[in-house]
Amino acid sequence: MKIFKFILTLAICTFSFSGLMAQTAADDYFVGKWDVLIKGTPNGDVTVPLTIEKVEGKFKAKLFNPETKEENEVSSIEIAGTEATVGFSMAGYDLTMTLSKKDDDHATGKLVDMFDVEATRKK
Repeated sequence: MKIFKFILTLAICTFSFSGLMAQTAADDYFVGKWDVLIKGTPNGDVTVPLTIEKVEGKFKAKLFNPETKEENEVSSIEIAGTEATVGFSMAGYDLTMTLSKKDDDHATGKLVDMFDVEATRKK
């Protein structure tokens, strides 16, 4: 009976740790440099470079503002698995963009639930 309990405990620990490792790998999907194409804005289609980093276990992101020609840190970023939500200010507006994994190097989403977004990983 003691061996059965030991094997059961070992199996539960193994599955628990593998589940935690899988979550971390999925969360790191968005880390890197991206070209984000925002379609159908009043200024036409706009491509905005986005850089996402993981520093000390927390995500940080910078977005290039085409109007000011500066790279600014985003106000918020939340990543859960294969979905990311990025909050930032541009042209005097507070905006929210959502991205979902499409494949290894592409993501799709929406900007303020109005404009279609396509992101391509820079290599």
